[in-house]
Amino acid sequence: MSLLSCVDREIGRYGSSVTIDQGGDKISTKAFLEPLRYRNKIYIGGEFRKLGFLRREKYLYVGKSVHRLVENKSVIETQGNKYIVKRCETYFVKDTPVYEWAILVPFGEEREDDYDTDTPAC
Repeated sequence: MSLLSCVDREIGRYGSSVTIDQGGDKISTKAFLEPLRYRNKIYIGGEFRKLGFLRREKYLYVGKSVHRLVENKSVIETQGNKYIVKRCETYFVKDTPVYEWAILVPFGEEREDDYDTDTPAC
């Protein structure tokens, strides 16, 4: 059994049901989705403030490599929640795509890191 078929089988067996919306094209599949905890500082980008921690909610997505995601376009729906892909990559072993991973944020919320601070306000 190949590595790709092993990973696909386990995602299908243990992953949650998700719908990927690629600008109107909806795909139902299985994937892992979990919140990124504080210990994963490299992707969280949070900052310490005098009154505590500035919370920026982000999630990790791991899904089948056949369903490629697009940054700032792909929307993931699961269990009544929607998330937009902020960063994604395909993980390869040799030349074979094995799985797709992404960093997600809740869909529809304006977030501090979505603004360009160099652009004057209108």
